[in-house]
Amino acid sequence: MWSNRNQETELRVLLSRIERAREPTHALIAETLNCACPRLKSSLVPNDLVLRLIDAEAWVDLALWLIGWELPDWDVHQLSCGGQSWNCSICIRGLARNWADDIAQFQHGSLALAIFGALVEAQLRKLEGCAASNVTAFRRREPAIPERGTTAAFGLSPSRT
Repeated sequence: MWSNRNQETELRVLLSRIERAREPTHALIAETLNCACPRLKSSLVPNDLVLRLIDAEAWVDLALWLIGWELPDWDVHQLSCGGQSWNCSICIRGLARNWADDIAQFQHGSLALAIFGALVEAQLRKLEGCAASNVTAFRRREPAIPERGTTAAFGLSPSRT
């Protein structure tokens, strides 16, 4: 229970940092990946696409990809620009039980930060139990021990016991 409160606090702090930011920075994106992306964080190897998008500073593409990866049962519902701010809303795919609870939205002057903000808002809603989801974070597993005689196929040297 305590870890949920800590995670909720981290997400709220991150959301306020996104609100105050003028544009995406490497530090802010790193914090977003660390706090709001448990599925990516629990994968055994870094995702090459994520690294390439970060190197290219393709923040909009990264944010949209992260929604698909972190929230596979959610879809981008609306991306619109009104006046001086972008609005991103994402919602749970399919029939919503309570539409108001099953949507996360965020507004920002930067398109990328509006999308990142909606991602963080959705993760916060899931954590609070407001938005139902049948997808949970990956659980880190230990690598399977290969059968005897197959260690060379994985580039491993045979262990001596």
